[in-house]
Amino acid sequence: MSDPIHLQQVSKSTVAAIDPRLASNAAAIILDDFIVAVDAGMRPFAARLFRAALEDTYHRPVKYLCVTHYHHDHTFSLKPFKDVTLFASSQIVENLKNSPDWSPEAFERWKNDDPLGGDWLDEVEFIIPMLLFYQRMDIINQDKTVEFHLSGGHTSCSVYGYYPDEQVLFAADLLFAGKFPFAGDGTNDPERWISTLKTWLKMDIAKVVPGHGPVTDLDEVRKQLEFLETMKHNTFEAIKAGKDFSEIDLPSVYPVGEKEKWFAEKTQKRFYEYYLKIQS
Repeated sequence: MSDPIHLQQVSKSTVAAIDPRLASNAAAIILDDFIVAVDAGMRPFAARLFRAALEDTYHRPVKYLCVTHYHHDHTFSLKPFKDVTLFASSQIVENLKNSPDWSPEAFERWKNDDPLGGDWLDEVEFIIPMLLFYQRMDIINQDKTVEFHLSGGHTSCSVYGYYPDEQVLFAADLLFAGKFPFAGDGTNDPERWISTLKTWLKMDIAKVVPGHGPVTDLDEVRKQLEFLETMKHNTFEAIKAGKDFSEIDLPSVYPVGEKEKWFAEKTQKRFYEYYLKIQS
């Protein structure tokens, strides 16, 4: 568990950390005087290794950490970054407070099921980011600017980052590269998610760091857009035919294995509820 976290070079000044110990991807922009991190995964011990890798490699401090949304695989890890400026969209506060992820029952379940053992859960601390923004936040260092945008979609508080100088997008869980995307959150908004992906296709983007899966490019964005639009169409067809949410045809874009069944069921239910409300 103490092996260093490998930093994958994405562009000249950006890196990604894709490691199963994190449980979700982390990334960073290396600016002249400090580092801006984007997410820190789920497990605090892995987040600590991620931070050490950044600061030991680049000999400058992590000054900011963007918390892209409220899900546990992005927020259980924040304790090793308590001394830096944690920032997120303003919507994250309500979502964190209402999340079932922090219940004693959920912690007990993860302790029993976690493949790495659940002792790390004892270090998890409920932390609300100190700096909140509404639509957009820019971090500027000398002549370089990193953009962060509230998009919603995956969750109502979902944020993505963009470093225009090197054409790198930090998509977080708005993109699951090569995987069935989780669209079953209770605050999920499929229309905003679709709109965000269409916006990205108009941007100058060379590389994309997803929330899960390998570093990719706009071809994967197009693939996930196809998934969401097909899922929307199939949902309307199921509603029109008077079918139950479980009868919505899943797009064939991504495989649905045993691990993805829960994702698929939650996604079917959320799409059904969302578009049934719109139709009525």
